[in-house]
Amino acid sequence: MEAAGVIKDVTASRFAAEVIERSRTLPVVVDFWAAWCGPCRVLGPVLEREVAALAGKVELAKVDTEESPALAAEYGIQGIPAVKAFRDGAIVSEFVGARPATFIKDWLAALVPPPELLALEAAERAVRAGDRAAAEPALRSLLAALAAQPELDRRLGARALAALARLLLGAGDAAAADPIVTALEDRGDGQAGTLRQRVTFARDAERAGGVAGARAALARDPADREARWALGAALASAGEIEAALAEFLELAPSKSKPRGADARTAMLALFETLGHDDPLTRDYRRRLQIVT
Repeated sequence: MEAAGVIKDVTASRFAAEVIERSRTLPVVVDFWAAWCGPCRVLGPVLEREVAALAGKVELAKVDTEESPALAAEYGIQGIPAVKAFRDGAIVSEFVGARPATFIKDWLAALVPPPELLALEAAERAVRAGDRAAAEPALRSLLAALAAQPELDRRLGARALAALARLLLGAGDAAAADPIVTALEDRGDGQAGTLRQRVTFARDAERAGGVAGARAALARDPADREARWALGAALASAGEIEAALAEFLELAPSKSKPRGADARTAMLALFETLGHDDPLTRDYRRRLQIVT
């Protein structure tokens, strides 16, 4: 290995580990080259020097196409030098041919994420793990730092606010999430509607006494549409999404009746939360179309 492991020769047997998996931690640039290639001998030292100058923020994997022809074919290499940058296991940028040092420097700089983005990604991982103790102070500190950097704030601020709102809602703290969602609404951010619906679920669930209280109310009067809405909201707030969708589907066909339109809106918000390709989304979207 050269440059303290930042620059390395990689063959097909190590490509998955040294490039694909490694790129999930930091960007990896792959230089497809060959010893007989004149432009490769021009580009190689420039690329190596500029990667080394980034002091470990980017790694360079050099693939000799003569030694790894199948790998070159897999990535559609038709002319060399061919340079491809990987991040999170996928190609994010590429070019072919020798380029001047100024181009290489700028191209590499665009691959290096700002520290604020790295902090946000770490906080988002903590949010997904439900680790409020780690995620909340990190997100609030990041938001304070972004407030002083308008250019970065436009790119990252809404994402950090949304992550904080999801964390607080996941912890059952709708009161703390409310002003965060309002801040997203003020920005006109597309995530605000779904998060606002989750705040509504949490508040309605609290008023109903949670899932148990809502079930008891509905058992007393199965025709009580407010009780059924409260049960759907409580189930959604508790993360029981399929059961919540089933309750909202009972209300959605009657748009003119109490909570009919609300139930449809709630289902659409849950579809956004699940993702459009989730089996529950596909199933209940089809059911909703049938009954309405």
